[in-house]
Order: sequence, then structure tokens, then C-alpha cells
Amino acid sequence: MLREAAGRYERTCPDARIPLTATSFKGSVDGLDTLAAAGADARLTDGRGLGNALTFSDGPKSDGRPRLLPRPVALSLFTLVVHKDAGVEDLSLKQVRDIYAGTVTNWSQVKGNDVPIHLVSRNPGSGTRTTLEQQVLDGRPLPAVTTPDCAGLDRDRPGRCEVGGTGTLLDTVAATPGALGHSEVGAAAAHDDVRQVRIDGYPATLEGADQGAYPYWQTEIAYTYGEPPADSIAAGFLRYLADEVGKDIVRSKGHRPCAELDKPLLCRPDGSPAGR
Repeated sequence: MLREAAGRYERTCPDARIPLTATSFKGSVDGLDTLAAAGADARLTDGRGLGNALTFSDGPKSDGRPRLLPRPVALSLFTLVVHKDAGVEDLSLKQVRDIYAGTVTNWSQVKGNDVPIHLVSRNPGSGTRTTLEQQVLDGRPLPAVTTPDCAGLDRDRPGRCEVGGTGTLLDTVAATPGALGHSEVGAAAAHDDVRQVRIDGYPATLEGADQGAYPYWQTEIAYTYGEPPADSIAAGFLRYLADEVGKDIVRSKGHRPCAELDKPLLCRPDGSPAGR
């Protein structure tokens, strides 16, 4: 969504450049730390903010970054994805937790095919991973990594590995028999070689999140270092995301603009306790 929005913003505002590269999306914590360091290096004082940098995080920052200011942008949906040979497209919440706890290690134990389960996860610091642990796994951490390189997974035994980005994760799940991973919904829907997994029968939809039926969602938050100048690229791009064109782009990728919710500053599903 951000890649498309940045490209359209540059076409609308020819003097504005938002340089995105293959390393621009490395994880929420990485982005927060990089923004905090950039602001500190600039030695900004007297309330001045950094106007040429933004970072986006799936969920709120942790403590320790007092100059970073949040602006909720969208309600984002995530999904579990599996290799097509797993033989499952729906898991109960209990089954998902049992798989990540290591008590279910073969897809046949949940009525799937006789294939060992290989967990492919994002690296620590990923908001997608943190949301999985907090909202799907009830706060439980992921099991230990069994190999530092996903290519080294033993195809005949269950295991877990980690990768850096969503694209790499989806490619790894598609290439690894028995693999189970997690992804932003839009990226998963665009990848033909993986299957999205329903949770307790519910697909990843905004309606399911609103009704409290679908648990894997998070608030996407933009952070600036201090208050950016009104004429800065950071401030301009944030305004663009909140106008009609920006909201159309957010919706087109399966997310909901915060501005459309009853409480846009909270930006939670309407049916969640904090959204009421």
C-alpha cells in the first residue's frame, strides 16, 4: 500500500521524492530505531521535527522513544498462510496455538495431509509477528528456531526458521512443503502459490474484525520525529494518505482508513472493547 501511495504522491507532487528500496521494509522495530537515530543525529531542538523521514509500525511503539509522535493511518488485516500441500484452509484458534506451541507437528493431526509442519516466521521486531504473538497466540512467544536458514529445514521433520520481509516469507512458504507463515492480507492475496487460512471458520475481513470474530488485525501507525514542518514531505505525505485518493489506495489493499472509523484516533475495529 505504501509503495503505491508513494508512487502516486510523487506523480501528484513532482518536487517530492520518497525513495523506497528493497530494504525500506525491514520490520517495525527497525524502522522506529532508525527514525529515532536519524532525529538524534540531526540534533533537533526547540520542538523542531524531522521533515524528511517517516516510519510505519504495525501497532504502537514500545517505551524509550519519547520524540516519536504517532498518527494512526489504517486498520490492517493479517492472515496465516500455508503451502498448498498442507491440506488445510481452516484452523480453530486452539489448533493454531497448539501448532505454535509444538504440540501439533504434522498436518495430519488437524485433519490435513501427512506432512511435517514447518513454521516460517518474520524476524524479531516485525509488527506482523508481534501481533501474531499478542492477539492470536495469547501472548505466547514463538518456539525456538531450529535452523538459521530456511533452506536448511529438514523436510522430514518439523522445524522453524525466520526471514526478513513479507515477500521472502511468502516465497519461502510457497517453496517449502508443510510450511505455515503469516502475512499482511494484500500481499498474501497477490501470491498465487500460498493458501490463506481461516481462523475458526472466519476469513481475514474487516467485518470479521468488527464483530470480534477474526483476531489477526492491528492498527497501522505512522511515526514522525517530533512535529514535522507543515511544508515538509513527511507532513504532506501524511495528509495525502488521509485525503480521498490516499483513502482509496488504503481500501484497495484490504485495509480501512482510520478516518472512516467512529473513533479515528483509536483506530480499532468497531466491535473491539477499545473501539466502542
